[in-house]
Amino acid sequence: MPNAALRISTPILVTAAGVIILGGCVGKKRSEPLPQVDTRPMVDEIRQAALDWAWVSSQDWVLSSIEGSPPIAETQPWIRFRAHTWLEGGAGCNRFTASYERKAEAGLSVSQIISTRMFCSFPEGVMQQEARLFHMLQSIDSYHAEPDRFDLLADGAVMLSFVIERDEGAQTPESSQP
Repeated sequence: MPNAALRISTPILVTAAGVIILGGCVGKKRSEPLPQVDTRPMVDEIRQAALDWAWVSSQDWVLSSIEGSPPIAETQPWIRFRAHTWLEGGAGCNRFTASYERKAEAGLSVSQIISTRMFCSFPEGVMQQEARLFHMLQSIDSYHAEPDRFDLLADGAVMLSFVIERDEGAQTPESSQP
């Protein structure tokens, strides 16, 4: 009789063991989480970019180079960012306004440039410089700002460089001390 109980319980035990083993494999979840890449910009970087842009937009910027070459002598193209979506400037002969959009930390695009329509024959090449300036403004995709310089880039290459406009007659804290 003991053999009969063993014969009946052996198939039950084998079946139960198989169910437990297979059930554990089918529904088993990983105990460790999969790594996930955080694609959101860092909060501190966003805050710093906002502070940097507040400083950039409070300055008057004078063009110092176009693709590494200085602007034509006797012209002084400049830009000033206003509000949150538009900028104004002087292109050497004509004044202009444009829309801009900041993207992420250092992304920037300029569009919808509208200018006055004067013709200037002096200095020679000023109208071509203006056309080039407007074309480059519309092709930029990012910027880089430093305390004394502001660069506008397209595909990682510096297209336009600006410096802070300084009032020649203004006294600095260093020049006002005896």
